[in-house]
Amino acid sequence: MTKTQIINFFSDFVKIQSVSTDENRFSEIEKAVSFLKDFLLSLGFSVKILEKEKAPPLILATLIKDEKAKTIGIYGHYDVQPEDPVSEWETAPFLLTQKKGKFFGRGVADDKGHIVQNLFAIKHLIEEKKLKNNIVFILEGEEEVGSVHFEDYVKEAKDVLSKIDVFYLIDTGMHQKNVPQIFYGLRGIIYFELTVKIGQRDLHSGVYGNRVYNPINVLADLIAKTKDIKTGKILMPKFYEKVRKIEKEELLLLKKTLKSDEEEKKEAGVFGLTEIEGFSSLSSKIFPSFDCHGIISGFIGDGQKTVIPKEAKVKFSFRLVEYQDPKEIEAQVFDFVEKNLPKEVRWELKCLSKSAPFYTDVKNEWVKKTAKILKDVFGNEVVFNRSGGSIPAAEILQRLYKKPIILTGFTLPDDNIHAPNENFDSEMFFLGVEALERIYSF
Repeated sequence: MTKTQIINFFSDFVKIQSVSTDENRFSEIEKAVSFLKDFLLSLGFSVKILEKEKAPPLILATLIKDEKAKTIGIYGHYDVQPEDPVSEWETAPFLLTQKKGKFFGRGVADDKGHIVQNLFAIKHLIEEKKLKNNIVFILEGEEEVGSVHFEDYVKEAKDVLSKIDVFYLIDTGMHQKNVPQIFYGLRGIIYFELTVKIGQRDLHSGVYGNRVYNPINVLADLIAKTKDIKTGKILMPKFYEKVRKIEKEELLLLKKTLKSDEEEKKEAGVFGLTEIEGFSSLSSKIFPSFDCHGIISGFIGDGQKTVIPKEAKVKFSFRLVEYQDPKEIEAQVFDFVEKNLPKEVRWELKCLSKSAPFYTDVKNEWVKKTAKILKDVFGNEVVFNRSGGSIPAAEILQRLYKKPIILTGFTLPDDNIHAPNENFDSEMFFLGVEALERIYSF
């Protein structure tokens, strides 16, 4: 196994435009499934494809070395985010490009690069006859759209997954170069789409301004009532009722993860930062949040058009922390919208996806062994951290199978996931393969 072989495989994988949110590219999803299936079969895995109508399949691949040995589950997702805006990419999004010591391309960091690392770590162990544990790959195709069918899929695979001793979810990043992390907490997410209509047609703003509701203004008013941007607090009644209070012991642990404002501004490429209750960089990890992702309405072309649009649509989500129940939050949001929109407008609120927060213990033997290997490979102590992001599979697998969940990965903070110029540091990439080989062979 050479680096060239790994890079060639990586390149072929990145070429596949497996964008799960784009129904017109479902054939690319199928192509990714076939690509991964063929490789897993070549390694000696038995492969089962779990399918549901119009949903990206789940790949379940099993290699049993010894019925008495430990069984390790390895999770990754082969779907990727859309490449928009293409104009901001410095390289072709679906062409693996190496420059400045990094791999560039859509999905290289989230999560195709990690899948490649896992596959070739196992391949090398097989070739060197050093694989002692049983391995089960769980490769998902809809993580980027909320893992809508993941729970159904893994329940269907209960006969295989119930035998797993530990799940490794390789879908996060490092604290900084050569400083590995293991995550014990993730925020959940609930995603909505709200449409507000005022009538049957667009209207002249001079003739009807002040006389009819403008749906853009209506949405703007609702958004302003949802969150106080000065304090960062969400204003919906009862929203914080079940939020878990962070204890002093955990805050001391998280202090090791703190970054300066200048570091965070540089990583994010922003002009300024906000915080909640003085918690600076922890604000995006330990508190729930509310964010709008897009408003669609009216005239957005060059020049002027004085129109009051007939409708407006907003996409928004809440990130949730442990003890918050997505179903309860969904009910609260519907109630809040109903009470805060004018009665004279028509509206439709859709919940597009939801997943619960994840929180786990870091004191088990699997975590200790993994942390030691990561320290040996990268030369620095492991940082235990929480993430503001969401990986639905972590909470689902833990809840259903009650086995340790090890959440780690090898990308760096400037990896630009979900954005143009997504990248993966090549040195960390290959050291990550070495680390995974050691982990899966202990």
